[in-house]
This record gives sequence, structure tokens and C-alpha cells, in this order.
Amino acid sequence: MSVDFNQLTPPKAVEELDFETIFNERKEALIALWPSNKQNQIRKTLERESEPLTKLLQENVYREVLLRSKLNAQYRAVFLAYATGTDLDAKVADYGIQRLIISPEDLTTTPPTPAVYESDEDLRYRASKAFDALSVAGPTSAYEFHSLSADGRVADAYASSPAPSQALITILQRDSENGAASPELCQKVYDYVSGEKLRPTADRVTVQSAGIIEYQIQAVLHHNNLPETDPVLEEAIANINAFIKSPKRIGQSIYLSAIFKQLHVSGVERVELISPPADVLVTAFEASFCTGVNVTIAEG
Repeated sequence: MSVDFNQLTPPKAVEELDFETIFNERKEALIALWPSNKQNQIRKTLERESEPLTKLLQENVYREVLLRSKLNAQYRAVFLAYATGTDLDAKVADYGIQRLIISPEDLTTTPPTPAVYESDEDLRYRASKAFDALSVAGPTSAYEFHSLSADGRVADAYASSPAPSQALITILQRDSENGAASPELCQKVYDYVSGEKLRPTADRVTVQSAGIIEYQIQAVLHHNNLPETDPVLEEAIANINAFIKSPKRIGQSIYLSAIFKQLHVSGVERVELISPPADVLVTAFEASFCTGVNVTIAEG
């Protein structure tokens, strides 16, 4: 069972830092060091930005904020939900997991082509399923974990049981044009999950590609007398591009409300969505793929 990390409340160990709040706390503590008959004078001194004592306090508070920010980063590094980069590599190693290679380094090109590795988001998603794989009864979540671990090109996996002792695994391919999995990758996943140490003896496994439901996004952004429209259009296009490039899971439909949310940026009065005309609904064995984006802006 995977966890939606976006719904987690940040841990209390990670502090919300505000320079002005810390500065005021430190200022009151500093003033309290003087005798009561001199505290008003010191307070007035600290109200002047040019005073050396004020500058010294500001510099000291700034360093405290930096230190506490570093501590926040160190706290995040030990949580699966927040760790990134090599910190995440170290965290998932606790589960016996390594970051997968999507495409290996190619030294024959000029310049050499670096290796492409599994993203933090995908690695975190796969690691969240690791404990499901400990079962020897062949649950669907265990098949999903092992399918994701079979090859770095597997973007998502969904396991089901259409009949007793039958396991049907549906996968997406990360580096294909529209996410459809090739026969070669399906075979590789099949060979991996069919190993004697992974597959329950009575299970018969089938691996297939997810069906791909393609759609396009075409919209007109309407505004009223904006002096400059380019920044508004650029922001909306950047939002929608990030939306369609974010990892899409098998069975994840595309709802019009989500598209409107990305396009309705500051300065836009209304969004005229031409395509898709309705929610892009997919089944548990399908995934969506956007074939193109055409967003324009107009007055009125």
C-alpha cells in the first residue's frame, strides 16, 4: 500500500522560521541583560538601523536562521517523505532498495551522454511499497513493487487477479513515446516477477502494457485590459506543461477541474477550454497521455 506523501502533515521537528519573529525574541532577551533603568535606552538604540548594536544583533539572528534552516534540512533527510538526492538514496537503502537506471551512460557520444536515473518522486513511490513485498502470499501490492523494481523503465505497475491463481500485471514504460510498454519490457518484467523466490508456486502471471488514452489541451485565456499578456500566458503554459509531465499513474483520470486550476492564473478572467471537451476517464488498466498543448490569450 503506497502513501500519498502530499497529504502528510509536516513533522514537528521541522520548524517554521521567520527572521522578524526570531529577531524580536532575541532583541527582548538582549534588552533584559541590562539593568531595568537602562532598558528603555537600549530599546531606543535598537530601533535605529544604523546602530552597531542593531547590526550585530541582525547578523547574529541571520546566522541563527541559517543554522536552524540547516537543522530543518537534516531532519527532512531522515524522512522518506522529504528526503531528496543522495539522502533519499541512503534512506531507501534501509529497505534494501537502490535507485534504478533508466538509461545507462553512453561514452561513445560527443559529449558523453550521462546516465538517466529514477527520479526522487518515483523512487519514493516505489520505496513506499517495499514492505508489501515481504508477504509470501502474492498480494497485488507485492507484484506491483517487484514490477517497479524489475527495470528502471517501468513507470508504474498495477496488479490484479482476474481469476483464482492468476496475476495480471499492467505496466507503463517511462521512456516510450506515449507510455505504452514494449513487448520486450513486458517480457523482462514477466521474467523478473516469475522467479521462484518471488512468485507463489500456484500463480500464473501475465504482463501487459496499459492501454493509452490520448487527449489534447486547447484553451483560450480571456482577460480584461491587461497591460502585458506575455507573462500571464507564459505562467499558464508553464503550469500546464508541468501538470502533463508529472508522473501519471495507471487508472488516474484527467479531470477538467485540474486543467482549469493550472490555467486560471492571476490576470485571467475566465478560461475557455476547447479540448478536452469532457473529463478524460481511464480504467484501472489504462493511462492518459497528452499529445499536445495549444494555449492562447485574448481580451474579453
